[in-house]
Amino acid sequence: MEYTKKDESFIQLDILSIISISIIVFIIQNILHEFIGHGGATLLVGGKLISLTTAYLESDLESVSGLGRRIVAAAGPIVNIIVGILFWIILKRKNVKNNSFKFFLWLSMTVNLLTGTGYFLFSGVSGIGDWINVISGIGSIWMWRIIMIIAGIFLYLLIIFVSLKELNLLIGADDSDRHKRALRLSLIPYLSGSIATTIGAFFNPVSILFVFTSAASTFGGTSGLAWMTQLYSTKLFSKIDNQPITIKRNWLWVLFAFILLLGHIFLLGPEIKF
Repeated sequence: MEYTKKDESFIQLDILSIISISIIVFIIQNILHEFIGHGGATLLVGGKLISLTTAYLESDLESVSGLGRRIVAAAGPIVNIIVGILFWIILKRKNVKNNSFKFFLWLSMTVNLLTGTGYFLFSGVSGIGDWINVISGIGSIWMWRIIMIIAGIFLYLLIIFVSLKELNLLIGADDSDRHKRALRLSLIPYLSGSIATTIGAFFNPVSILFVFTSAASTFGGTSGLAWMTQLYSTKLFSKIDNQPITIKRNWLWVLFAFILLLGHIFLLGPEIKF
């Protein structure tokens, strides 16, 4: 059997490194949403932080106005969207040469933007979540839910298009494996990252229901990663004759992911009190 350079580039999408980077990205996204987003907004409007887990942030908002509470509710997905845009800006810089870091940037952009925009659709369809708390008491809740569903679908599809356009630069133009490469760079992160962030919710001290809400927001919010690469078979994306990305085994990514995962499950999962 002849061994070619193309074979080598596909083999060098190391699964362990991809899983490790994915775990890091998903956990960081979760911390950004709960602690930086909701937690930061709580302090900004004069509330008090009580506790933090992987599934929720508990705070005291008794002395906070209705507007302040809406700001706290909206801050989680808004932070994800802002951070996702920042990762996109960094990814577009031409001086980013390291392949593993380039993949980290692309996945961070995608996960944060899908999560941030996906909350519109999640809240609109389910009637729960951050945006329901934002619009509660403002006009007809059904009107707002319909608006959120329409906006959520549009924004989610827009982010998928942007993400696929950036990924298209990393998978080469060879028909024999570009779709396999794209799937490995999207489906493996979706499964490993979603599972990793959901595990911590099992240790929350309040209710098993938070496991299901955590899984729904993570698996549902980033579900585009599971199916969006099928769009490469359409005429929406032309093949780009770039050198396909290679990700070699990097034990620093693996070690960092292992430490972060342990902390996420056994420290943040059960509850951190302030």
